[in-house]
Amino acid sequence: MQKLLITVIIILIILISAAITNPTREEFINWGVAEIKSEAETDIERIFGGAVAAPMLELQTKADDFVFFTIFVLEKSDGEVKYLGIFNNFFALN
Repeated sequence: MQKLLITVIIILIILISAAITNPTREEFINWGVAEIKSEAETDIERIFGGAVAAPMLELQTKADDFVFFTIFVLEKSDGEVKYLGIFNNFFALN
């Protein structure tokens, strides 16, 4: 019985942590801009990439919030890319 109680408490702690650290759409966009800037090879690319990336990500990003995690869909000209946002981290799904 104690093992069951401990298991339930651990699961509840994980779920509450996931809900608290569930990233927002704004956090995803900020992460996307930072990723674009980090991939730039020159200072000019970093400056213009960051300035252009934020508005484009604003227009192209759709977020589906599931309380414990969020699925972000980035619409691109050649299709869409999905990202999982959980525990303040982002992972590409395709």
